Amino acid sequence: MSEITLAQVIGAAYGVSEKGLTPVGPAPSRMNTALLLIDIQKLSTADYMAKRAIDAGLPAEDVHAALADYKKRFEAALSVSQKLLAAARQYGIPPIHVRIAALSGDARDTGMAHRMLNWYYPPESEGARFLPECAPEKGEIALSKTVSSAFTGTSLDRVLRHMGIHYLFLCGFVTDECVETAFRDAIDHGYLASIVSDATTTYFAEFYAGVMMKWGGFGLTPQSEDVIKMFASLPEN
Repeated sequence: MSEITLAQVIGAAYGVSEKGLTPVGPAPSRMNTALLLIDIQKLSTADYMAKRAIDAGLPAEDVHAALADYKKRFEAALSVSQKLLAAARQYGIPPIHVRIAALSGDARDTGMAHRMLNWYYPPESEGARFLPECAPEKGEIALSKTVSSAFTGTSLDRVLRHMGIHYLFLCGFVTDECVETAFRDAIDHGYLASIVSDATTTYFAEFYAGVMMKWGGFGLTPQSEDVIKMFASLPEN
């Protein structure tokens, strides 16, 4: 039986080395690197989902049991995201916060996909609130969206270009939905993006694993420890 994996074949076929993709563009610096925090807000938490499910009539004990694994993984990823944010602030890497929230008080500007999910979140609603562990500080950029991608329906691309950003590190929730969508859009918009693997998760562990397997083969899912070390070593310009 062959010891060569399909991932190795795909990498060889498309010229990808075992170290991942070859960076294109300027060398990374503190001026051209940013941390993008995706949907680190109340609606992403297991507790928020539990309350809504119980209010909808599901048995509380069963709801909490069903959410237990997600809650554990979410809290671990949130803790790592908090450390990443602290490191970004310490080393002068600009954090950019993105959340699901409408612009209007009645949420009538909500996008079609979120409408079908009944995801109506006015700016001051409970679900739209940033979690205190990773809430924006004064002077930090915070954008709102009513769609999956942070690039769709926001000024994110224009903001990043005005700032001279080339490298993006993504963290937040959930991995296979808003995080991966923003990641793909970032690549398509010309940014060298990476998903920090231990600073994100999603509802089903196997879906998280699928995203990590897919992009890890290209070297685009670094661990937070390595990203923080990189932040610390980056030159000013």
